[in-house]
Amino acid sequence: MNNTSKQKPSGALLSLPTFKDSDFNLLLDRQRIHIRWLLDNGFTKDVGTLAIAGGMGEGYFLEDEEWRSLVDTLASETNNSVPTCVGIYEMSARTAAKKAQYAAKAGIDFIQLTPPHYLLPSEDEIFTHFKHVNDSAQIGIISYNTPWAMPNPGYEFSRSLFEKFADLENMVGIKWSGFNAKHVLQMIRLFKDRFNFLDNNRLFSHGARMGSVGFTEFYGNVAPRLTLKLWDLYKNKRYNELDEFELKLEFDPETKLIGSGQSPANFMGEGTASNMMLAAMGMDIGPPFPAQSIVDEDIQKSFGKFVQKSGLI
Repeated sequence: MNNTSKQKPSGALLSLPTFKDSDFNLLLDRQRIHIRWLLDNGFTKDVGTLAIAGGMGEGYFLEDEEWRSLVDTLASETNNSVPTCVGIYEMSARTAAKKAQYAAKAGIDFIQLTPPHYLLPSEDEIFTHFKHVNDSAQIGIISYNTPWAMPNPGYEFSRSLFEKFADLENMVGIKWSGFNAKHVLQMIRLFKDRFNFLDNNRLFSHGARMGSVGFTEFYGNVAPRLTLKLWDLYKNKRYNELDEFELKLEFDPETKLIGSGQSPANFMGEGTASNMMLAAMGMDIGPPFPAQSIVDEDIQKSFGKFVQKSGLI
């Protein structure tokens, strides 16, 4: 697509897995095949954005050369046919800016940018991090709220931070979730005319009803028809049907089959979850990058039952 900060993300933000062998070498040929398969199976510019090196793609655990290889692979295989995004997770604003510049030069449309979190940053420090990247590269920024990664006592994007973000011309989207559902919905309601919100909570249709224009997705890597179905319900504001679909797809099976304490969210990185989820659906992406855990057999079996019950495959 066009590499311009005026473009805004909407629809499904599909996080691509990172394919690797047992020694953690990237399998770029498999990455290319997977991207082409998604394009051939209905993932068009009208459906959403393909995101590489995101959380589920283990972006936190990539070496810089690997990150650049994935950026180049996504840009070349999509060839401007769909919007594209790459994750940037850096303590250093200078390094984040250099990566943003690389992505922009490669023809990527958006970066998914997280705040730094070694010690707990202040709101001013978070804003300065984003402003430095905003001022350094002409590429759309999707700001990613990650309260679960913040040291105690924690931090979520506040109303005052959103007001500051509004002055950053390249800030075009928010990948949005949080621990306080009311706050999440209030921020969508207040700032939906300035930012395109992508719902990362997926609390049924609540985000859509408040004004979010898209959502995060991962199952579409195996079953793109589900992503297409979700977006059809979302964009046409068929909220009751969307609620029923989400209930059947994920909420009920997870509630009934996966016990508390068995969630992959309890581990250090999302590679644990992406490996478990795709393996249960028949896709081998290789082991999680070290030092992420591999789930034990009982959890894998539980998730296999979840997949069968939900109708994902």
